[in-house]
Amino acid sequence: MIRILLLLGFIFFSTSASAKIVTAKYKSMHDGRISTNEGCELARNRAKLKALRKGGAQTITTEEFEKCSEIDGRFNCERNQFFLSSFNADITEISEIGKPKKTSKELDGDVIYYCEVTIKANVKPIKQIKDPSFDFSVKLNQQNFRDNDNLFMEIALTKPMFLTIFQVLPYEKGGNQVFKIFPNEMEKSNYIESDKIKLPNNAKYQVYFPKNIKEKSVDEYLFFLASEEKIEWLPNYNTVEELKDAFINSRKRVKTKYKQYTIIK
Repeated sequence: MIRILLLLGFIFFSTSASAKIVTAKYKSMHDGRISTNEGCELARNRAKLKALRKGGAQTITTEEFEKCSEIDGRFNCERNQFFLSSFNADITEISEIGKPKKTSKELDGDVIYYCEVTIKANVKPIKQIKDPSFDFSVKLNQQNFRDNDNLFMEIALTKPMFLTIFQVLPYEKGGNQVFKIFPNEMEKSNYIESDKIKLPNNAKYQVYFPKNIKEKSVDEYLFFLASEEKIEWLPNYNTVEELKDAFINSRKRVKTKYKQYTIIK
């Protein structure tokens, strides 16, 4: 998580893209460390990702996913990847074609389990600013942090824009998963006119390891939303889905990006 401490972030007007009905199939492979139901849920999430990709959604890069799998476990990474990709397209209706196909076989003395899921989904693209003259890039000071490390970010912009930054904590189960970290009480204006900024400015962003995590490391995300118009976001959301609903219901055109980072105990 990130503490904010006081010291003395397309103009292509996307036409109303029509929804697309697609089918997608995925076959998961796992060992006995997760249940058969979890293996099928893994296959189901990957099928959803394939459906989103057919509908135009971006996905986490292979490098990011492999790193996340090492830290957070493959099942959770699949879930995180689905949530973040769903900001580019929305699955409005979904149904499974047939029942999941569950099989197993012995490989080098170990039993490997498989589950294949096929879905039919109605995928609707979400409005995004796609004009290359409206863009921004983000660079963090590092990707692996220790408890109490300071986080800095450099943001380059092609033109003035309103920028909002959320911290996403996918491992949170009983509380809020999404927190707005910029703008904040010390950095009130999020209209960026310069072509490059460094954050924090009037504050201090300090990373700390969450208390409710037993593992030695955990992955978190920073989610960036840029727009031409000012959008009043809530300070926090219970889930990533709630943030996505707010994003869709705002009916504003935005450009989104995210950055993944790891905190090591």
